[in-house]
Amino acid sequence: MRLPDEQEEYGMGTPVRYTIAAVSVFILVILAVVLVNDSRSKSVDKNPKPSPTPSPEAELEFAEGQKDIEELYRDHKLRSQDLDFWGMYQDNDPALAEPSPTVEPLPTPTHEPTEEELAADGKHVKVTRRGGKEEWMEISADIPLYTYDFTNLKISNGKMAYYQDGEKCSFLGVDLSKSSGTVDFERLKENGVDFVMLRLGSRGYETGIISLDESFVSNITKAQSAGLEVGVSFFSQAVSEAEAVEEAEFVISNLVPYRISYPVAFEMGYISNDDSRIDTLDEKLKTQVAEAFLDRIEKEGYGAVLYGSKNWLLGELLPEQLLNKYDVWLNDQASIPDYPYQFKMWRYGEAQKIDGIEGETSYTISFVDYTRK
Repeated sequence: MRLPDEQEEYGMGTPVRYTIAAVSVFILVILAVVLVNDSRSKSVDKNPKPSPTPSPEAELEFAEGQKDIEELYRDHKLRSQDLDFWGMYQDNDPALAEPSPTVEPLPTPTHEPTEEELAADGKHVKVTRRGGKEEWMEISADIPLYTYDFTNLKISNGKMAYYQDGEKCSFLGVDLSKSSGTVDFERLKENGVDFVMLRLGSRGYETGIISLDESFVSNITKAQSAGLEVGVSFFSQAVSEAEAVEEAEFVISNLVPYRISYPVAFEMGYISNDDSRIDTLDEKLKTQVAEAFLDRIEKEGYGAVLYGSKNWLLGELLPEQLLNKYDVWLNDQASIPDYPYQFKMWRYGEAQKIDGIEGETSYTISFVDYTRK
């Protein structure tokens, strides 16, 4: 038999027990779900799905600067290497930066031109030095080239003439000295010779003594009597500018009794099979000697020309210092000279027997009428 108070207490405790049981079951379910999700997160998801972009409302709180990085990642799909700050700081810190490797340039392949290429390029000329050494020299753009058309040359019995527009515009001459022997100047005139170049004198290649050519006075007198134009030459062995001027003064003094219309030629050269005074002179000093002689001759009012072969003019002198100032009397036996620069007179052909001359000599063609200069 229960007391009234117990009856009432029993009737009110039943719902409480049901509530406690329901809460316990709910908690168990929550725990089970958490355990299942935890086990799934630890397993490897072979087909992961991209995480949904969180809404601005669900945005987490970030440390200073971290929020900007997260936004860059979301907006620009940055990769981890795009956020490599270490590389940035290393570049700015010389102590951390790795030195760049030095790349050595590859050597440029060179091609040594052949003899055929040099001969055909129109930019080089072969010069044979004393002793036989050959050298290709570049043709200077500062020295005028010759402009003759050698198809306009005509040769008859060894006598050369140059024509332009069908008209002969050249003059024929010979050079003479005591070695030429007796000369019939009237015969030369009749055979078409227009002028003679007479050796006036020379300086001894051993003694250094200046002497007058033994035939000069006779030759110049007879040549002018025959109506031939006359020029003269001097063979120099001067070893200084002072000696060159001395040679020029010698020429001038011996021309006082005569009037010449063709130029005074300066000739210098080595002596075959023997030593000479000029053997030790370099190109610069030989050039200075030639210039001193020719300058003195021009100051006296005579025409002046520089005589020599291609090898002498280009290999023994400084061409750019002389060839722009003076006319050249070229000595070249080739059918067409390979001397590239302008020349006004050309001693062509080998020495030969010429009618009216006892010894042998060579013809010279002049492309200039020096009587009008």
